Amino acid sequence: MKIPLINSQNLHNNLPVKILWKNAGVCDERRIFEPFSLHKGVIGDVFVNISKYCRGEENLFIEIKNRFGKELGHELFSMEKGKSKNIFGFDIQVADEYRQKSFRIGELLRLASIMEMVENKSPHIKICTKNTAVYFHGKYKFEPDITSFDERNQVLKSIIADKSPGFKDITDKAKKLLQEAVVTAANPVNQRDLCVRTNVLVKEYIERALLEKNPEKSHPFNYGFYMILKKDTVKNFNEYFNQMFKRQGIDYRI
Repeated sequence: MKIPLINSQNLHNNLPVKILWKNAGVCDERRIFEPFSLHKGVIGDVFVNISKYCRGEENLFIEIKNRFGKELGHELFSMEKGKSKNIFGFDIQVADEYRQKSFRIGELLRLASIMEMVENKSPHIKICTKNTAVYFHGKYKFEPDITSFDERNQVLKSIIADKSPGFKDITDKAKKLLQEAVVTAANPVNQRDLCVRTNVLVKEYIERALLEKNPEKSHPFNYGFYMILKKDTVKNFNEYFNQMFKRQGIDYRI
């Protein structure tokens, strides 16, 4: 069964889609977007929807389907109710056959959750990323948010294993941080400070790696870790994100 066209003015006249908003439910003031549709070239028409997830009162589910109802991608995340509206992303996936960069299904999912963040004035989106997805999230300005000492050490070891000449300065810093972690293992204050400094170094490493074509292959991480996208970061890079909305055919500006 075909999905009916919803808020789909750009499908025939190539105009950007205006995003409409509503409350998530009765006595639920969280803002969620109305279903909308876009035309994605050879894929055809795609339909983007957000709904409450059956498991967990605060969970929301963004789903992208084609006109035959086949799921192309989804994201599951929680958004707290009340004033905080903190967002934590549990899972984001794109069907294997739609992971080509030209389709930008992953980008559409990420932009949808960023719209939710902005409209609900959420302070951040936190995620625990797989090692293979670090650079995907890095493209959307997520930063390392490592607080676990073991996680920190594993990530430092991944960087130290990188023998690329253009990264020697970063790997040398990573070695020093790991050595300091071993020497000061009994000092929790210093260990927490090392997490802060490691986050700064890992961010630098990711940003430099993203300048290359396939960083996930030439600069892989062997260990996943927590990352965060802060509302101030989105604000500071508003034009960066606005260009993505424009490319997707979405009439939305940060």
